[in-house]
Amino acid sequence: MFIKELNNLLLGGLLKIYIDNSVINFVETKPMNLQGYSLIEGFPGMGLVGTISAKYLAEKLGLKEIGYIESNMFLPIIRIHEGMPVHPSRIYVSEKHKIVILLSEQIIPQVLVDRLAKAVVQWIEKKKIARLISLSGIKAMPENSEKPIIYGIASDAASKKILIENNVEIIKEGITSGINALILLEMKDKNIDAFSLLGNVEIAADYKASSLLIEKLAQILGLEIDTKPLLKEAKETEKALLSHLEQLKKTGEEVKKFEDIQTPMYT
Repeated sequence: MFIKELNNLLLGGLLKIYIDNSVINFVETKPMNLQGYSLIEGFPGMGLVGTISAKYLAEKLGLKEIGYIESNMFLPIIRIHEGMPVHPSRIYVSEKHKIVILLSEQIIPQVLVDRLAKAVVQWIEKKKIARLISLSGIKAMPENSEKPIIYGIASDAASKKILIENNVEIIKEGITSGINALILLEMKDKNIDAFSLLGNVEIAADYKASSLLIEKLAQILGLEIDTKPLLKEAKETEKALLSHLEQLKKTGEEVKKFEDIQTPMYT
């Protein structure tokens, strides 16, 4: 019993040390002046809406990759694309549209969520970005309107006004969680427009919700984006993305199992 409790204490202490020494870097392979740009953020979450939408936007608007996020707390899993490794959390830019896209194809470890949220906000301030728009999903809510509803959460009164002017349904009361929620909380007193757009999610990888979310985003930013290809390609991309994330999950579980069975050399 004593050995078990001692091991638990040691492991707990080691985990705390590891978290305290976690490093999160925004690596800019092509540094750019992003002052006045709008940052669109898409992390995996409900219905994978954030990742799907952000990735589609980056591809359809022809954004160029200028960097990535790295951390010693990320799972040791790398995505392979066209035979080469790709950073799972990447940064894209459009000089034409004054847009930055931050997307992640890997689920963020829970122990890193708070620190990553703070790091994102620090980077926003450093780059003097003018607006943050977080893309996410919400569990399917009953809709009485004939038109699909996009929901929103704002970081302050000015951001809330933007949502109301664009006919976004404000979530007045409730609970939200995840990295999107913590980023909005961190942005609350930064004097920077920041809000979250949420699509009504019905399935595991909801491309319909992503399409509607992009349409609303295009309205807010004054962009022209054809979302029809997103719906047409839904079945193929859904299978591929779900397979990819399932593989990440399984690999992560195997890594965790391997780490859990490691025992000290001396007892």
